[in-house]
Amino acid sequence: MVGEMMMVNVGLNDQVWGIGCEDRAVYFRQGVTPSELSGKTWKAIVSGRESDRSQTGSSTSLLSAGCFFSDDVREQMNLIVQSDADISSDTESPQIQPNLADTPLSGAAASVNGNNVGSQSAEASANLAVDPLDSAPEEASPASDNGEKAGLEKPESSADQDPHPAELQWTNIDLKEAHKKPLLSASTFPETSSLSSLGMFSVGVEEHYGADEHPLWAWVCGGGCLVDSHSSLKWFTLQSGLLSSVQSLSLSISPAQTAVWRKQIFQQLSERTKRELENFRHYEQAIEQSVWVKTGTLQWWRSWKPHKWTDVRVALEQFTGNDGMRDSILFIYYMYNEEKKYIHVFLNEVTILVEVLNDAKHSFALYTPERTKQRWPIRLAATTEQEMHDWLALLSMSCCESRRIQGPPSHQAIWSVTCKGDVFVSEPSPELEASPHLMPCDQMFWRQIGGHLRLIECNSHGIVWGIGYDHTAWVYTGGYGGGFIQGLASSADNIYMQSDVKCVYIYENQRWNPVTGYSNRGLPTDRYMWSDASGLQECTKVNTKPPSPQWSWVSDWYIDFNISGGTDREGWQYAADFPASYHGHKTMKDFVRRRRWARKCKIITNGPWLEVPPITLWDIAIISSSAADEEKSIALWAVSDKGDVLCRLGVTQQNPAGTSWLHVGTDQPFMSVSIGAFHQVWAVARDGSTFYRGSVSPKKPAGDCWYHIPSPPKQKLKQVSVGRTSMLAVDKNGNLWYRQGITPSYPQGSSWDHVSNNIRKVSVGPLDQVWVIADKVQGSHSLSCGTVCHRTGVQPLEPKGLSWDYGIGGGWEHITVRGNATEAPKAALHETSEEHSANPTDLEDGENGGKGNHSKTTLMVNEGQGLDRNSVNC
Repeated sequence: MVGEMMMVNVGLNDQVWGIGCEDRAVYFRQGVTPSELSGKTWKAIVSGRESDRSQTGSSTSLLSAGCFFSDDVREQMNLIVQSDADISSDTESPQIQPNLADTPLSGAAASVNGNNVGSQSAEASANLAVDPLDSAPEEASPASDNGEKAGLEKPESSADQDPHPAELQWTNIDLKEAHKKPLLSASTFPETSSLSSLGMFSVGVEEHYGADEHPLWAWVCGGGCLVDSHSSLKWFTLQSGLLSSVQSLSLSISPAQTAVWRKQIFQQLSERTKRELENFRHYEQAIEQSVWVKTGTLQWWRSWKPHKWTDVRVALEQFTGNDGMRDSILFIYYMYNEEKKYIHVFLNEVTILVEVLNDAKHSFALYTPERTKQRWPIRLAATTEQEMHDWLALLSMSCCESRRIQGPPSHQAIWSVTCKGDVFVSEPSPELEASPHLMPCDQMFWRQIGGHLRLIECNSHGIVWGIGYDHTAWVYTGGYGGGFIQGLASSADNIYMQSDVKCVYIYENQRWNPVTGYSNRGLPTDRYMWSDASGLQECTKVNTKPPSPQWSWVSDWYIDFNISGGTDREGWQYAADFPASYHGHKTMKDFVRRRRWARKCKIITNGPWLEVPPITLWDIAIISSSAADEEKSIALWAVSDKGDVLCRLGVTQQNPAGTSWLHVGTDQPFMSVSIGAFHQVWAVARDGSTFYRGSVSPKKPAGDCWYHIPSPPKQKLKQVSVGRTSMLAVDKNGNLWYRQGITPSYPQGSSWDHVSNNIRKVSVGPLDQVWVIADKVQGSHSLSCGTVCHRTGVQPLEPKGLSWDYGIGGGWEHITVRGNATEAPKAALHETSEEHSANPTDLEDGENGGKGNHSKTTLMVNEGQGLDRNSVNC
């Protein structure tokens, strides 16, 4: 903004007032609007004082003072101006003085800005401009050489002058006769209520100024003046003394001059930057970076044998760089052979912080890419659950700040769920898919979103649904945070209360002997007679507790008949030995049996989820639309907990919850459903058979009939996922199958090809990406159950991919990449395939029609043997 101001003041409607630095005149910034906050030009405001009678006289109009009044006030002012014009020779004239008894200090503005003043009143320039050099009280003003007060001139006396002019109705001013005082013009009425006329500033002798001079103002306040930013103001007049100053503040120059001026300004700023900054960049900072430290005491799972929990001190150092960005380092101090040592982790390298399922400790795990490969994260435990959540929230927020991640997930995000029901999300990059420089998925950063769910499905339009352990359906609201993540790391809205109910199971085990039959007396090598599913941990009805203090019991123990393999009337399952394949009827070769007991517990938390009543669901599928699709209605299919197939109507981006359910008839209960591009609907029944739904379209969302598809030889499928052109399924033995021969003219396909084993869940994305939850993944320290894995090398000529890339794990239950429609750069994949061909894997690649080297399955851990529970997160 051109010009130099001694002070500025912003009043109502963002209008700017100022005092010039050189001429000490009152200025108003013209052209300040909401679209142009800096305005256009400075306009000088002429405002007289009591002592400038000789310069202004009766010829000074209301316009010169910037005052516009309504008609009734204007008539009164004309009377005063007329009487003022009749004055000729009186030596004494009436003096306008404020009535201090009736007028408070704040009434200075009120006397002018009263109800009778028009909406476009500009008198505030004179009313609000205060001159500290104005006349002081009489007792404080020294006399001049001729015996008169300094700064006051003696006007001519008039014999016929009216000593008592008509008093204005709208002002609180008394007209009294004073000695040796000049008669003021009507233009000075506003100043009579100013602070200077009240004698608030007694700074010394006033200075005389000539005909071409103007008052020297020191302070202005426009807080009581409302000026319409779009109105055309006409209350600016110039004295000859202000003309040069106003011209110096004017921007009315030619375009050529403007270009030269801008170039000069830019050159001066560049030279100043170089002079003051660039020449000193090699200097060290005089002020150190600000550091914030939090310390505490935790327990650490020692990385070397004998593995045990060790008391440690931890310190989180968070420092702010010169660019304002924050980075953090976590230090863990421990004692080894009476020597103090430490390990440190940069939080911008941390890929995930996840709570670990541990009955004895409130523990959590910290992963980095290297520790993900080793399957050996840093494990820390707190004394209380609240303390653990405090550390998790702080570390999670620090990780997000280090990676510049904030706000809700994008529509392309990858969602996953752990075995504890915790929800995590990761923002994918184009390098995740086909690229010669593939980004390993163990470098993906995962952050937690509040809520408790069993599975999640999404698509590229931001529609996200979830199902809890109690089969309640939930829809994502668009928020983030919740749960133990509060404060700045959580959104203030779109967070709602959420509850979930799950069952805690224990197993009653018995062995048969010829004398007493089945009893709870087993062999020394047998599992505990009351144990968990693995048989490695002893459990009883008395000492079994809910998963955490957040859970509370809501039922008593009962026998669970809904178990894989079936049961007899008393809930028993039989087998030849522990462990083995269980069945629901006794044979001559069955020497052991088990029975599962269940008890329900409930958790109450919060997160960005809203319940979708009233039907409880088992599985859900949303059409994996690409980002280019512009469908208004989005296809969503589900399977209820009773096995009914349902189609959701009215699902849109504006209403992701939909409006109603449409039942799709079946001849048996189903357990899994998936819908791919072009409305390809595949489903799996509870008996393991596969079905394809024909004629599904936006106009016919439920299709017309089911087509039975033969399952793989001697296998029963349990889950299916369909992408753009690919369809993959998982059977009950953990094998992953690819459906060959799917074409637009023959969408049912022709045959099954084996891809891999040890698979728990599969998710096929809108670009035919393949991600799975795998078991028995080998690391440098231990096996990992429930690991996120990515199939690399997937392309049209190689739809089954080439190899596996291992990500976060273990302890994961579900993953969905149905929303990741980010197209990757087109490039050859032979470099990628060569890199991963040497990578050892426990997931069996079934190339050549499923004939792979199945000898590697010896790495599989049988239930109840050889699996250290502390080596995995689940």
